[in-house]
Amino acid sequence: MNKLSESTLLRWWESMFLSPSELKAKGRYPAPTVYKAQLKRCQNIDAAMLTGGFRTLWLSLQERNAETVDEKTIIKWAMIAMTVVHVKHNVTTTLATAAGTKTENDKPVVSALRFAQLQGAKTPDEFVTRLRRTLQLIDGKVSMLDLAKDIEQWAHECHQQRPRRANQRLSVQWALEYYKAAK
Repeated sequence: MNKLSESTLLRWWESMFLSPSELKAKGRYPAPTVYKAQLKRCQNIDAAMLTGGFRTLWLSLQERNAETVDEKTIIKWAMIAMTVVHVKHNVTTTLATAAGTKTENDKPVVSALRFAQLQGAKTPDEFVTRLRRTLQLIDGKVSMLDLAKDIEQWAHECHQQRPRRANQRLSVQWALEYYKAAK
């Protein structure tokens, strides 16, 4: 994800989550509330691609103008759109760190089993479903751009023929962050 795509995604997300006064200070307008509502209710990636919220994001991306736009690119952006609408507070914490943070009863916010199931997701729809559930458990407090980059990396790894080096794979990075947060 390049800086322009990051900026576009952040502006799109802010248009749905910032207050009208905050948006006015930035010289922007709020998105229709239906965008967020439709994306939150989507049961699968195909449904997300048919929403007004996704259409607005897709049309604002420069990536869509590339000669080589393929199904994988559109699916990746639909995954991002239908997931980041569950980020309520854009903070600096990564998903794995937020999931591994211990609660008052000395257990992580997201159980190790549930986190392992997220890491083991085989299809884009399964990954998004598990990711959205994880976001609910951490109350949507995560870095939206880091989450989008993680989704992009997962989509890339999902379609790769040969695996990357272990230390570069998303599941390994997440596991390290998850257990580091639990200390």
